[in-house]
Amino acid sequence: MVPYSRSRRRSSVSFVGGRPPSLNLDPYRRPSNMNVKFKFKGSLIAGVPLLEAQSRHIRLSGNDDYTLQDLHADNRRCLLLKVKWVNFNSVTYEIPLDHYERRVSLATLARRVSRACVHYLQSNMVPVPLERIELHHLEEIAYGTWQPMLCVR
Repeated sequence: MVPYSRSRRRSSVSFVGGRPPSLNLDPYRRPSNMNVKFKFKGSLIAGVPLLEAQSRHIRLSGNDDYTLQDLHADNRRCLLLKVKWVNFNSVTYEIPLDHYERRVSLATLARRVSRACVHYLQSNMVPVPLERIELHHLEEIAYGTWQPMLCVR
């Protein structure tokens, strides 16, 4: 008795090659999987309201945990911030980084990122009140290019 064997179905879409294609062309300069979280000092939950992040007297947890190399800053000590909202075009801002002994001030970074986000939201007339939007964290989408993750309360 010969066992019944079916031929394997072939997919019309297949992947050929050892590595999946990536958007990053340089394999030695991959974006990190690090997130820069914004949370108040002593708080257990991440997220800072955009309007509060713009004040000069904000106290954030881990204020000097990141270096210029961690954030993949360019030669001018700047990073690119790509702000995007659903159904709106994205805009890329250049954010200068303040540092002290190669450590980046997280409070200053949060203030500048929130200013860019507020500018983007106001210029596109996004129909959500600014008081309800929180800056949660930054994700690196390409080497030296970061995207803010915003959430609505």
